Amino acid sequence: MGKMAPDSNQTCDAPEPGGTKPTRFNRLTTQLANERTFLAWIRTGIALLAFGFVVEKAGSFLEAISADISAKQHNFVRYSGLAGIVLMLSGAFIIAISTWRFWAIDRSIRRGECETSVALDISVAVGITVIVIVFIAFLIFQSSVFS
Repeated sequence: MGKMAPDSNQTCDAPEPGGTKPTRFNRLTTQLANERTFLAWIRTGIALLAFGFVVEKAGSFLEAISADISAKQHNFVRYSGLAGIVLMLSGAFIIAISTWRFWAIDRSIRRGECETSVALDISVAVGITVIVIVFIAFLIFQSSVFS
């Protein structure tokens, strides 16, 4: 693909259907799609931050309402703070990475290259999956069902 000037009215080198040259509208559509993706990642990060806050505070709440808690419940209370902090850090990380990615893709679009990579998406998905598996394992081992 050939490169274009950043202020060009065209996007990428792919022609529109019918063989005409790309228009400013095509670049705008691509930029808006990039922005929607960015905002979806921001919502995901905010959701993780909020969920982490709830998990972190759940342990304190359980400790406050129960005078005599078992050893397993005490472990849950102790680790809920750590789990909440991990979730909140994950949310902040996703917001930071999505901001960087939005900026990088936006520069690519403005140069007319339209290059993206799925490596970051896959790494974030794998990371979140690992965190979820660890939390599920923790809850299973803390559950009275398996005692």
